[in-house]
Amino acid sequence: MLAGVTDKMCEGRVCIITGAGRGIGREYALMLAHEGAKVVVNDFGGSRDGTGADAGPAQQVVDEIKAFGGDAVAHVGDVSSLADATEMVQLAVDTFGGLDVVVNNAGILRDRMLFSMGEDEWDAVIKVHLKGTWAPSRVASEYWRNRAKNGETNNARLINTTSVSGIYGN
Repeated sequence: MLAGVTDKMCEGRVCIITGAGRGIGREYALMLAHEGAKVVVNDFGGSRDGTGADAGPAQQVVDEIKAFGGDAVAHVGDVSSLADATEMVQLAVDTFGGLDVVVNNAGILRDRMLFSMGEDEWDAVIKVHLKGTWAPSRVASEYWRNRAKNGETNNARLINTTSVSGIYGN
């Protein structure tokens, strides 16, 4: 940080981070909150392979953010569901007054090489990684488009993460 500069890079911005209960998503949420963002921490709380559900991981990150004076709320929903993505964006708007950034980070891992993966495993990965990027992006972009139609300005961002673990494995 520059001497005398106290502005936080994301001060006042509202950010959704999917898959933010653990791993790199958690780190994104903490970093953005440290930089002044208000954060919607989305995580379905499933295991690494996508099975199960648990509100704990998302809430733990929210609690960490609040402990250092940040502002956050948990959303425990399936990013591949258009209804859940709509609920997630609405949560940001209702809680923090808007939405500026969506970080599409949610993902699941099938710890096998492509040639040994079953069709059901492939379908689950595609559901979370592709549809789980499309749904939040679609709802957020519709929100921003409607704001623009109403003469409001947007300084919005969609950020998509990717991984090579499907190619190289763990």
